[in-house]
Amino acid sequence: LAQATDRRQGGGLAGERILAMDLPQRISSARAEKQYRARSVAELGQLAALRGLRKLRLGPSSPRRKRSDRAALEGMLKAYDAGVRASSEGPTQSRGLPRCPGRSSMRPAMLRTLFCSPALKGLDIGGTVAKLVLATPEDEHMDSCPHSGALKGCHDELELQCELGDSFCVLRFFSGATAMLGEALSSMAQGSDDSDEDSIGDEDLGGLSRLVSRESLGESLTFPESEASSGSIRSLDAGQLPVAGGGAHKFASVFQAALGIEVVTVGELAAVVDGLLFLAEHGPRSGQLFSVDPHDGEPAWLPWPEQLFPFMLVSMGSGVSIVRVDSPSVSVRVGGTACGGGTFLGLVRALTSAKTFKQALRLAEGGNAAKCDLLVRDIYGEGGAASLGLPERLTASNCGRLCEAAVAEEDVALSLLQMVTQQSILLASALAQHAGCQDRVFFVGGFLQDNSLSRAAICASFNSFGGTAYFLRHAQFLGALGSLRAHPDL
Repeated sequence: LAQATDRRQGGGLAGERILAMDLPQRISSARAEKQYRARSVAELGQLAALRGLRKLRLGPSSPRRKRSDRAALEGMLKAYDAGVRASSEGPTQSRGLPRCPGRSSMRPAMLRTLFCSPALKGLDIGGTVAKLVLATPEDEHMDSCPHSGALKGCHDELELQCELGDSFCVLRFFSGATAMLGEALSSMAQGSDDSDEDSIGDEDLGGLSRLVSRESLGESLTFPESEASSGSIRSLDAGQLPVAGGGAHKFASVFQAALGIEVVTVGELAAVVDGLLFLAEHGPRSGQLFSVDPHDGEPAWLPWPEQLFPFMLVSMGSGVSIVRVDSPSVSVRVGGTACGGGTFLGLVRALTSAKTFKQALRLAEGGNAAKCDLLVRDIYGEGGAASLGLPERLTASNCGRLCEAAVAEEDVALSLLQMVTQQSILLASALAQHAGCQDRVFFVGGFLQDNSLSRAAICASFNSFGGTAYFLRHAQFLGALGSLRAHPDL
C-alpha cells in the first residue's frame, strides 16, 4: 500500500494494482477520497483502467476540462469502492430478516467449482452485487459453507428445499460484489490466478466440489416436459449459463475467456417476475412473504394469496418499474417513474452530510418530515383543512419549508425518503386498483433493502384503503431465481 501511494519515493504506478485491489478494504472511505485528490487526472485514469472500469476519453488540457475529467474519474472510483465495501461488510441486520455475513479472500477455484459444475444455475449480475442460485440434489449434504470474496458463499438462512420436475432439490444462494467478481474473472482470463488454487481440496470448499460434481449429480436431476416460463430459453447447451442483469452483457466475453462459459441473456424484468413465480410454485407456503407493522416496523409473515393472478410487481431500484402479471406466461410493464432510489440518494448527498445510502437512512430515522414539508394545515389552517375534507397532516408540498428557514438535515432526509416512497405508492395503488388487484401488490428492489421506514409507509398506505403490500424474504435473489426458471427443463 505504501508503494502504491508514494510516487515521490519511486513507487510510481507500479503498485497501483495493490491499491486497486485492497484500498477499499484497508482504509476508510474518507481516506480513499483523500488519496484520489492527491493524484493527477492521468493517474486516476490509469487506476480506473486497472480496475476494469470504462475508459474515459480525456479532453483538451484546460483547467475547466481537467476539473470535469477529475470529477468523472473520482465518481467512478468511489462507486467501485462502495461496491467492494458492500461485499466485505455485508448488509446490516434488518428487523427479523436474514443477514448476509462478510466473507474472506477470493478463490478462482471456488468460481470454477460453482460455474463449471453441471448443476442447474441461475445468475443475476447487478451494478453492485452479483447473485447466484445453485440447485443440487436433496440427499447431498454440504459440510460447511464455502467462503469467497468474489462470491461470499452460501446464505445458509435462505436455503430452500423444493421439488423440481421429478427430483427433490436444495436451492443454495450465493452473492458478492460485482466489481470483485469481474476482477477475479479478468484475472483468470489472463491466466494470472494463483496456481495453488488448483490444489485446494474439497475440505477447503466445504464439500462443494463433491456436491456439484458430475458423479454426485449424475441423473438425479431429471425433468418432465412442461410449459415454458415467460423468460424461458428455448434450448440450453452444456457450457451455457442463463444470466440476468446488466452484467449479462458486460461480462459475457470474460466468462467465455476465463471459464469457457457462454452467457445466455435473460431479460431483467422478466427474470424478476419469473423469480417470484418460481417461489410461488416451488417455495414454501409460509415464511416467504411478509408485511410490516406501520407502528413498530416489525415483519408480519403472510401466506401466499389464494388467488395470485393478476398481481402487480413494483421494482424499486435507482428508478421504479411496475409490471402487471396476468398469468405465468403473460406480463406487461404498465408504468414506472424516474423518481426512485437514485433520486433519493442524489438529493440527500446534495442537501445533507450523508454520502451513502446507509448514512441517508440513518439520518432519516432521526428526522421529522413535518419540519421540512408543508402540510395542508400550514396552508389552510385546521378549519380550512376540515372544510376541504382533507387530513390536516396531509403533505401539501415536499420540502416546502426549505424556502422559508433552515431545516435540520435529519428532517430533510426523512422528507426526501417519504417523497420518493410516496411517488411509488400513489402510482402502484392507482394501477393496482385499475387492474382490480390492490390486495396483491409485491414490492421488491434494492431501495427497500434494510429500509424499514419505506416498507412501513407502503404498508400503512395500502392498509388504509384495504389493499395489501407484500415483501419477499428472497427478494434480492428474484433475478437469479428467474434465470434458473428460464432453464428449458423447468
